[in-house]
Amino acid sequence: MATKKNKKKKVIDGIVKNPKNTKKSTAKKPADVELKSETIKVAPDDTTVTIIEADDITENPDKEIVEEAIVDEPAVEIEEVVEESPVEDTENEEAESDAESEESASEAVEITINSPEDGENLTRNAIMDEEAIDENLDELISDIEEDEKKAEDKAVDEIAKTEKSEPKIQPEKTKAKVKAKPFRIISRILAFLSLGAVASAVVRIILTGIVPNKYLIPAIAILAIFFLFYIFKTFRKKTHIWMLIILTILGVALGAVSVFGFVKVQETMSFLFRNFNENKEYTIYNVIVNKDSNYTSLDDVKGKTFHSISDFVDTEKLETAAKEQANASIVYADGISSLLKETYDDKTYIAVLNAGTWDATLGLNDGKNDYVGKYKVIGELKVEEEKKNDEASQKSDLTTDSFTVFVSGIDTRTGLMLDRSLSDVNMVITVNPKTKHILMTTIPRDYYVQLHGTSGLRDKLTHAGSLGGLELSMATIEDLLDFKFSRYIRVNFNFVVNLVNAVGGITVNSDVNYTFTTLHPEDRKCTFVPGPNTIDGECALGFARERYAYADGDRHRGRNQEQVIEKIFEKLTSSTTLISRYSDILNSLNGSFDTNISASDITSLANMQLNDMAKWTVETYNCDGTTGGAFTYSYPNQTLSVMYPDETTVETAKAKIKQVLAGTTEAAPAETTETTITEPETH
Repeated sequence: MATKKNKKKKVIDGIVKNPKNTKKSTAKKPADVELKSETIKVAPDDTTVTIIEADDITENPDKEIVEEAIVDEPAVEIEEVVEESPVEDTENEEAESDAESEESASEAVEITINSPEDGENLTRNAIMDEEAIDENLDELISDIEEDEKKAEDKAVDEIAKTEKSEPKIQPEKTKAKVKAKPFRIISRILAFLSLGAVASAVVRIILTGIVPNKYLIPAIAILAIFFLFYIFKTFRKKTHIWMLIILTILGVALGAVSVFGFVKVQETMSFLFRNFNENKEYTIYNVIVNKDSNYTSLDDVKGKTFHSISDFVDTEKLETAAKEQANASIVYADGISSLLKETYDDKTYIAVLNAGTWDATLGLNDGKNDYVGKYKVIGELKVEEEKKNDEASQKSDLTTDSFTVFVSGIDTRTGLMLDRSLSDVNMVITVNPKTKHILMTTIPRDYYVQLHGTSGLRDKLTHAGSLGGLELSMATIEDLLDFKFSRYIRVNFNFVVNLVNAVGGITVNSDVNYTFTTLHPEDRKCTFVPGPNTIDGECALGFARERYAYADGDRHRGRNQEQVIEKIFEKLTSSTTLISRYSDILNSLNGSFDTNISASDITSLANMQLNDMAKWTVETYNCDGTTGGAFTYSYPNQTLSVMYPDETTVETAKAKIKQVLAGTTEAAPAETTETTITEPETH
């Protein structure tokens, strides 16, 4: 049998022990070898324990080595215990418990040495065949390990069953991740919703053309970077929750602002296209009869002959409307006075007048005339047609070319902007976008001027609007000041009333203490005291129209009108008013003005202003004159109050307008203002 190396066996107190890590021997045990274990009780006082390392012991140990280990020992009493053969021992050990097996393995042989000779024999018997001992011990260790493994497997199975029946307790970090997952999903959804809102608003703003590229491009870049970073962080698992919360708040805020902005931009553009691109104009002709006539409606006069005037009237349009809507023909009288005299004298006489002309007639001398209460309107002929636009003026670029705008305040409250009406406010606004200079020139409504296309008697400027509408008013002013209008805008009384109410009222300063009754609604009293007065739309209109309460009459009224415009502008430029009342302001203006300024003109001017943010110089100038009485072209048979122009102020106005248009700074002629009131003003 080969020599075993690298194994350490110890004989301690006569017991041969094998370390646990010793590998199981593959050598076979001799069949005739029997292992006998003897228990030797050693006297306490005479016992010597010798430890023999068996590393170098071979199958035939040197006798001298063994004998050398055994020294003279005193005689002791020996009690032998004979054990069974190794085969029988193995079978018994498998039947015993784990604890008994381990004890049997540790108690191989106990020897009490009685004499040197017996000690020698017993020692030789104690050092048994190495292969047999190895095999027995290895089998014992293997069985023990196998039992331990089974016990461990059983314990693992029990633990697994317990884990299935009881809820798992997750670590705190795992719980935090589970709770964070829904928030990450919500954050992603909000990120895409906010991105959609912002993108929609940006596209809508781009389409308006209002915001300059130098603001728009950086803003788009910043928003794009933010949302890319935001979305990336929502998909990155390592992103801290606090960062997601901050990004989500910012994203939602941007989305909310974008939704608000989109709605407001949409409202603005709808308003602009509805009011600044309107290409329709309306003409209404009143059908007038004697108040005692049997005619009560348009149906009563269908098929009959109507009478009208031909001055400043589109006769073809009037005749077409009468034919289509009343199956009537038109015969023309010689002037308004003759027409109304015939109507009063003949109860079957049917007159047709433009609604604006009829309103101006009833308003003569502030309603104190021979026409009020003598007639009734039984119907109307309504004509809708395309506007007549000056193509040459429409081609001008308002952001580069100087231009003029005629502002007309008309005396009407109908929901439609009629083509004819008294023009109570006549203002010329001259704009030079290069020099950033604006000049506002006001011409009194009663200026005694030659109406465009007429000869003979002059007339009040306000009557140009009632006779020939906007076109006649503009042409007459162009003749007076020697220039051409580029654009126009007309506003009615509803414009002032609705706008003042929309901004929440205004506060104006009065010079005198007075009370007046408003026209619409009737019997509404407005009282003013010296100093500040907070008023609504109706009283603001009355304040702007009042002239009799002041010594300088129409001149003071002009100053009041400027004050009303200034106070409205202050409210409109207030951020709180714009945010809280923006929709109300736009809605209040719908249908209350008429213009040939296009939506693209407005957006271009807004873009220009946002681009350069330049300060504008605003200058005002009023043409003046003296009041008096005279016959007029429209009412040649009665004297009306008029204002004779001061030619010096007219020439000054001409020079100022030319300077602004040309962008020069030449000195204008010296102003001379002469004010003389001879009698109360009337229409």
